[in-house]
Amino acid sequence: MMRAERLAFAPRRSIRRIGAGAFLGALSLAFAAGAAETPPRATVESAPLAAGPPPGGEVLQDRADRSDGTSDAPYGGVRRRRRDAREGFLFSVGVGAAQNYLSGAGHAAGFALDLRMGYGFSDRFQLFFDLSALPANYGFGQDTTSWTGTVRGQTVLLGDRQGNGLNLNLGVGLGGLDTYVGRAPFGSSRAGLALAGGLSFDFRVSPWFALSPEVIVQWHQVPNEPNFDPDIHRAFGGQLNFVWYSPY
Repeated sequence: MMRAERLAFAPRRSIRRIGAGAFLGALSLAFAAGAAETPPRATVESAPLAAGPPPGGEVLQDRADRSDGTSDAPYGGVRRRRRDAREGFLFSVGVGAAQNYLSGAGHAAGFALDLRMGYGFSDRFQLFFDLSALPANYGFGQDTTSWTGTVRGQTVLLGDRQGNGLNLNLGVGLGGLDTYVGRAPFGSSRAGLALAGGLSFDFRVSPWFALSPEVIVQWHQVPNEPNFDPDIHRAFGGQLNFVWYSPY
């Protein structure tokens, strides 16, 4: 009787074992299939970098000729400001010739020497200090050197974003006259009001260097002894400036 009951329940236990095994096998196959379809994490993270721009997108090139001086980074990144060609510290040395006039002495030709140092805030405006010396000989052993120290502002009248163009500078400051007459002691006048200006054209040789021929004009007082009207010195000429712009 007991043996018959064991035989009667044996098929049910076999069915339960078969059903559990089939379920575990199906679950293992499903897990293996999902793992095969899912790429590794490193692959997912690096995929956008390797794929480049998103579908339908284009890499934006830097726009060096934008009117606002900015450019677009690739993939629509943050826009960055592009430095102007005339922006930054500047240093200039000039040499040339000028025609001088000194009241009471007449006209005389001579050299023109110039030194400048300043800062360019943008392509449209530069501010610098100008030190100019104009030696000349008025005859009868009278050698003089007219000097001016002026603070000048310069703007571009016509030019491009590479640093080439026509510039105008105007300034105000002080001027004086040093005199050498034969064996007489060296004489130097007191300083008087000085006005100066120039019209130049920059030829950019490199991003940090330019050749700049310039037409120069200056006027300044030459103070005399008390109760005497001041003399006047004026000059007109041309010079070639060698201009360096700081890369920083």
